[in-house]
Formats: sequence, structure tokens, C-alpha cells
Amino acid sequence: MLYTTLFRDGTGESFVPHEVVERVSSAANAPTYGFHDQYIGHGIVGGHVYSLSAHGVETAKLALQALSGDEPSGGPVEVPTNKLLFDWRQLRRWGISESKLPQGSEIWFRQPSAWDQYKTSILAITGAILVQALLIALLIHERQYRRRAERTARETFSELAQVNRMATAGELSATLAHEIRQPLTAMAAMASAALRWLSREDPDIGRARDALDKVVVAGNHASDVITNVRAMFEKDTQEKTPTDVNKLIKTVLGLVYIDLRKHSIESQVNLSEQLPPVIGNEIQLQQVILNLVMNAIESMNSAEPRVLSIKSETTEHNGVSVSVADTGSGISLTNLNQIFKPMFTTKARGMGMGLSICRSIIESHNGRIWVSAGAPRGSIFQFELPTGGAEH
Repeated sequence: MLYTTLFRDGTGESFVPHEVVERVSSAANAPTYGFHDQYIGHGIVGGHVYSLSAHGVETAKLALQALSGDEPSGGPVEVPTNKLLFDWRQLRRWGISESKLPQGSEIWFRQPSAWDQYKTSILAITGAILVQALLIALLIHERQYRRRAERTARETFSELAQVNRMATAGELSATLAHEIRQPLTAMAAMASAALRWLSREDPDIGRARDALDKVVVAGNHASDVITNVRAMFEKDTQEKTPTDVNKLIKTVLGLVYIDLRKHSIESQVNLSEQLPPVIGNEIQLQQVILNLVMNAIESMNSAEPRVLSIKSETTEHNGVSVSVADTGSGISLTNLNQIFKPMFTTKARGMGMGLSICRSIIESHNGRIWVSAGAPRGSIFQFELPTGGAEH
């Protein structure tokens, strides 16, 4: 549609030309074009239009040239009056691509995009997000690496501790064998001699008595060796002080946190807030709790679900009771009475000393320790300790 100029209609009503083009363009079903740049912005698409501003600029240039005394050469002077102008809004309305416009076209009323308006901000925000994502990825990688290193270190420490225990047990066994071999050999020889003296037709009671007396002396010597070794291990040079059992439990849970995560074990902790302190050795009692918890973890290797339950409470005699329950394979009823005996173990690599040491520590604190079957499966290890005001 081509619009020229309209000042008055058939009835004689007067109009302002750009008001008419606005009405025509809004009602048209095809692009509207015109000859004057004054209509751009009021409805026409644009094109090669007459521009008053361009005309004025070129005329002013000629006037300045003439005033400076520089006369133009060569025939009549022509002043350019047309420009390639287009309305960006009308191009969008009618779906006309800018690539189809003549080269050198000038587009008015272009609305800048968010990218045009906020390019710098968008780039800055995107860069910050990428840097943060990179830092988060590095932190996650570092955390995973640290956890793997902690697990490796803990497993290595556990293996070294096992080797150390085996070496210590070996040295202890060698020492006991060396110290006891002589009295046992003497006892056997003296007992054999006594039997020979008594088996004669005319028994020599005196020599037999002397031989048996030497057996008694050798037996006492062997007993003294064992007593001295046991006293060495039971010797407690650390002073017993008021001890918070709940604090020891929390410390142990912190130590075995990686093991609980590694074996997907759920921990259920129910600690009495009114628990009185016990008089004891913190290191020894912590070792007891750690031993019971580690045994519970190992017993649930092939169990599902895996739940470790730890509970502390006050007994009716104002003592302190701690229980460590698991959902593992449990303990055979035939082994319940032997589980705390030295050298008894159900583990392939066990030494049979852990629970025996636990019992010795608890009994040295005037307490008691026992085990019972869990329901529906598993085991419950419990120990009780007296407090400063407990009756025992």
C-alpha cells in the first residue's frame, strides 16, 4: 500500500497527514509505504524517502562553502534529499528481514535486546558463575580425595595395629615359653623320679617326698612368672578421675565415622542427659567402648539392614550402664560363656584378647560386663560402672 498525503477528505474535514497514515497503517493488511521521512514512526515501513533533515544538512554545507568564497565548479548544484530509512517496528510487524534491505539502509526505533543493554553485566555474571562452579568442583574433588586418603590411612593403621598386636603376642609367647620351660621340665623330671621311687618293691618315701617338694617349688616358680607378667599388663600408673561416659561415646563415634560410612551402617544413639560421671581411666574406658563398637561393625559385614545402637542410662543403684547393640550374625549360645575368656575368638584373624581385656578393664573399675542375644538377631554387649555415689 502506498500513501502520499491527505489533508482533507470528501466531506471537507481537515486532517494532519501523519494522523491519517497512522489510521491507514493500523487498519491495513499489507505493509504501508510513503515518500516522506516524517511518516516513519507513524505507520509506514520506510524506503527511499525524502528527508528534510538530509536536505537541510547538505544545503547548509553548500551555504558555508559559498560564504568561504569557494565556489562550486561544474554546472548546477544538486542537493541530495533522499535517504534509505526504515522503521524497525514495522519490519518486525510484517516479518521483513533486515538482510533484504538495500546496503546503507538506516533503521530507526530499534529496540535494544537484553544482550545489547546488559552485555557487560551478563558476561560478568556468567564468568562469576563459571568460576564458582569450578571452585565447587575443585572443593568436591578435594573432599573426595581427602576422604579416600583418610580411609586408606585408617585401613593401613588398622593393618599395622594388627601386625603389632601379633608381634607383641609372639614376643610375649616366646618370653613365657622361655621363662616357664625350665620349671615345667624340672617338674616333669621330679614327678617321674617320685613315681620311680614309689613304684619300687620297697618304696623310698623320703626321696619321693624330696622330689615332690621340688615339684612344688618349680610350680610356684612358674606361677610367679605368670603372676609377674600379668601384673605388668594390669599395672595402672594413670590416676582415675571423674569421667563423662557420654563424651567417651561421642569421641569413639567420631573415630569410627569413616567405618560407619564405608559399611553403610546406620547409627542410633540414645544418651541420657542426666548421666553422672564415673571414677575411672578415660583411655581405658574409651578403649572398651571402641573395642565393642568395632566388634559390632565387623559382625555386620554381610547383614542387612545394618544398625548400630548405643545407649547410656543410669541404673537403679545410681550407676552407669552402656549398651552396644548390632544387627549382625550374633553369637552362638554355646559361645556366650566363653566369649570373654582369653584366647577365645570366632574371627579368622582374631587373637581372642580384645573382649578379655575389656572385661579386665571393667572389673578393675569395680564394674561388670556381659553379652546377650539381640532381637530378632545380633548381639547386645553391656557394661555397668559405679559412680562416686553408687552402691557397689
